[in-house]
Amino acid sequence: MKSMKTLLGLFLALLIVMPTFGMADNSRYKGKTSVFVTYANAATNASLEDSLFINLGFDGNASTQFIMDTGSCGIVASPDRFTPAPGATNLGPGQTFYTDGSFVRTLTGTVWSATEQIYDENGVLKATSDVPVLLVTQEVQDGQMLTPANIAVMGIGFGREGDLLPLKTPAFNPFLNLTSIKKKKKLIPLPKDWVNGYIIKPNGVELGLTFFNTRRAGFIQLTPLPQFSTPKLPEWMPMSMTVSVNGVSGDGQSVMDTGIRNGIINPPPGANLGPLVNCPGTQTPACVGGGDVIQVYYPNQFDPVAYYTFTTGQTGNPMQPDSVAVQTRDTIYWNTGRHFIGGINFVYDNTHGLAGFIWNHQTSHQFGFVHPTDHKHHHKHSSSEDCSH
Repeated sequence: MKSMKTLLGLFLALLIVMPTFGMADNSRYKGKTSVFVTYANAATNASLEDSLFINLGFDGNASTQFIMDTGSCGIVASPDRFTPAPGATNLGPGQTFYTDGSFVRTLTGTVWSATEQIYDENGVLKATSDVPVLLVTQEVQDGQMLTPANIAVMGIGFGREGDLLPLKTPAFNPFLNLTSIKKKKKLIPLPKDWVNGYIIKPNGVELGLTFFNTRRAGFIQLTPLPQFSTPKLPEWMPMSMTVSVNGVSGDGQSVMDTGIRNGIINPPPGANLGPLVNCPGTQTPACVGGGDVIQVYYPNQFDPVAYYTFTTGQTGNPMQPDSVAVQTRDTIYWNTGRHFIGGINFVYDNTHGLAGFIWNHQTSHQFGFVHPTDHKHHHKHSSSEDCSH
């Protein structure tokens, strides 16, 4: 019975000892410089139902809105959103794909060199970057050929190389390849004490990590992914976590994904999800029905730095995804969807290989918590590679 599942979730939540909320020892962050970029649609997207858009320009041309996606890596655009600059270098063919668990979308085209200008919601230039762009010339969704149009995705995620596509290495991440930032009303080169990373918040993204902006973060250590690292930028595997479904738990990997509003799960063996239902807006019976209790612990259930829970089909929890798609994978898996930041800001530290969490006080602790941690004693774990979303 679904009501029993709900009661089970509440009982299990009560068993968790709430940590003391204090300041983290973030002495590794010596720099004082960061820049905050508001989303282009921040004023109208408090519910996080829509994608998170960044105003992005190329090679000094006018900006257009791009989806900011932590579930992929690299900039992907159709011809109506990106034109290679005169003198741009053709870097050869490229391909990527996206999925939300109910469809697969494959994009093929040509990779071009480019420079990027990153603007806030008011059109103020905040930073510049230098990464190539995949110009899409062919789009296929679930076997159907489409004409590429209105494709504008800026992937900023890590550990996205599970499909072995080279376009997903850190060399293609615009937030990790900044060339200048706005400080005191002018662009300056990155300072020597710059810590490469970002903090994803409900209303914008903060580029660069400092003592101040990480002071309430709880961190977990990521595992190196050296085969996809570059001479200048390390790559890291997806996060480890424990996911519990109606009381059945298992350890696996997790992605915090701002590119989709649903979650994606490959549940622990023995978890009873009941009959699947059509995912919203589709005729694909790939989504979990109502009344299932899902709990997620980072990096594990026994010593969690961050935790959150929800019951499918219920309302009132801003961290709850719109739906949960089931997707078979080689490992237990949880993709949060973007509603995760309805309660917890997400930190990625590329320099030191850390994923972090900051409780943003936009919801009740009945739905989760973050324990600020000593940066000198991170939770180490391993994970395996993964594909987009």
